[in-house]
Amino acid sequence: MLYYILKKLLFFIVYVFFRRLHVEHQDRVPVKGPVILAANHPNTLMDPVLVALLSGRNPHFLGKSTLFNSPVAKWFFHAVHVIPVYRKQDAEAEMGKNAQIFERCFESLEAGNALVIMPEGISQMDGTLHEIKTGTARIGLGAEARNDFELGIQIIPAGINYSSPTEFFSDVHCRFGRPIGLREFGELYQNDEFEAVYQVTNQIRDALEKLTTTVESSETATVLDNLRIIYQMELATDQGLQEEIQEHGFDFSVTRGMADAINWYYVNEPESFKILEKQMSTYLAKIEGLELRDDLLSTARGQRTFARRALGLLGVIIGFPIYLWGILNNFIPFRIPVNLVKLLGTSTEFLSTIKMLSGFVVFSVFYTLQGLLVWWLTDSGPLTTIYLVSLLPAGRFALFYHDTMQRYRQHLRLYTLFIRRKTLMFNIIRERMALIEALDAAKVRYMSREEERSGSSFKDDPKA
Repeated sequence: MLYYILKKLLFFIVYVFFRRLHVEHQDRVPVKGPVILAANHPNTLMDPVLVALLSGRNPHFLGKSTLFNSPVAKWFFHAVHVIPVYRKQDAEAEMGKNAQIFERCFESLEAGNALVIMPEGISQMDGTLHEIKTGTARIGLGAEARNDFELGIQIIPAGINYSSPTEFFSDVHCRFGRPIGLREFGELYQNDEFEAVYQVTNQIRDALEKLTTTVESSETATVLDNLRIIYQMELATDQGLQEEIQEHGFDFSVTRGMADAINWYYVNEPESFKILEKQMSTYLAKIEGLELRDDLLSTARGQRTFARRALGLLGVIIGFPIYLWGILNNFIPFRIPVNLVKLLGTSTEFLSTIKMLSGFVVFSVFYTLQGLLVWWLTDSGPLTTIYLVSLLPAGRFALFYHDTMQRYRQHLRLYTLFIRRKTLMFNIIRERMALIEALDAAKVRYMSREEERSGSSFKDDPKA
């Protein structure tokens, strides 16, 4: 019962915390039958929660044994179908218990359940895909082996991609990959268990590389972040995806294409990679020093018509009272989780989880107290209800309005700089144009090499 109550609650919390949740290929997840959902793991508890909510299943989970250290935590995680895993770095003396854990996983799959596993084994938000452990393959193949490979277990890779993983009101893109059927490995497993495990593990890794926007190293992850800032809209315009980027701020195929190109240059043309990295870093440092955003200097977004500008200005004027209402009622509970993570000094991987869970508690308490105060002042149930219903939409609108005003502020800042420091701004624009030309040339070289190798370039892999 607790599991299903929490799932409903988490649906609400997640849809409030994130601005957009975009899911691709959910139909690849069978609605029933034994399934292992194998996902990348940059964001601690957030990742398995998202996979569970977006898969359409009610899965069981594997979690590190340290989650079960207290009696209350042990009761809770058992109630929500979490199976403990004893890792060497956490509980070396208890690793012998993992044999029992495999048994519980086998039984869960034999009962037709879905099982969420993070095959990297650790959560690190460094933009890379870490070594894929063999445990996922061993569990799936082991369950099949003791059922003569008649269970029909499928491993469904799941790529979780965050636009800004630590921030409230950011975007998430979840992409489910093609199923890896384990029945076809039956003969190989009987002849060479280790080779079967190795091949399945490699397939999981290959799939996650295609389903995520990860890169080869933390160094290239920084370059990808910079490239998204400077070049994403140019690439999207070239592929006719500018409206997708403008509306959602993220397009998987564009970002995945950039990641592939960065990985290729990092390995094959390290000198060109370093030159472009330095050019981008130098340029971004300059515009950051001027308190500007790069997208204001880009011509790829096109010009807004007078009608659209007038409509936008009208929206700013009309929306101001709603913005004030949202700020008045939401500012304090909004700031508490932000300050809490600063006070705790927690690692990056835990930031969004702590913000989301503490935010739910804080907002629930504040909204309850505010509702009681309005009811006491007005002695009116309908007015109190209307007040409470307005709080959350007004708070989300306030965030949207704030972002809009920040863009207007940036435009004003840009116009001011052009008036007061015209020479500097023309030099910045020339520097950006030279950088775009260099990136265009790098793109052409990469695409021609990729076309020679496999006939693909900057495109989403249809096999992912």
